[in-house]
Amino acid sequence: MATLSQLKSRVMDIIKDQYFRNAVVTKHLNAAVTDIAAGLPSMLGTFLTPPLPELFTIDIITTVTDAAYVSMPTTFQRSLVFAGNESNTEIDIANSWIAFVGADPLLVKSGSLYEVIELGKNLYYQRIPSTAEDITLHFYRFPVLMSADTDEPDGIPANFHERLLVNYAAYRTYETLEEGEKAAYYESLFMKALSDFELSLPYDTRPLNLI
Repeated sequence: MATLSQLKSRVMDIIKDQYFRNAVVTKHLNAAVTDIAAGLPSMLGTFLTPPLPELFTIDIITTVTDAAYVSMPTTFQRSLVFAGNESNTEIDIANSWIAFVGADPLLVKSGSLYEVIELGKNLYYQRIPSTAEDITLHFYRFPVLMSADTDEPDGIPANFHERLLVNYAAYRTYETLEEGEKAAYYESLFMKALSDFELSLPYDTRPLNLI
């Protein structure tokens, strides 16, 4: 596993510009991890690159009785893949907002909770329960950003640390320096690495991320 210090040193071996030694390089390395975790346009089709398996998490939210939505957990980044009620029964996740609001466009009816959808970092539910209920959620969280020199990239396999993160940071830094040819070169290395990385991830997550 590469540490933040090692990754920064590798980027500086490429850039050779003292100005970028600390905060800016760290920013670009963290941006690489966050952008990859969020999903980038796939080289394999019209969808986003899959979620990172190591970032899968389970959390619980509690409904309210006076509104049809609550905030998603602050760790939520993408791809709500499962919701379950207090009886351990799966709750349907709507495929679209139009389908979700079809039975109650105003989202004011009370009753048994039977469907949810994530929108704008909120979890909406049909219908509003008369007493607060816990809902268990499965999703992919934000990666933890690196700050200490000993920190390691969250969710990125070790064998892709350099090819993905160093090349991304190099291309973004050369972009900042307005050195277009070098930026394009390292961007191409990053995109090739991203394609290889995508092929290494579970295929069954890809349909979740259609553009």
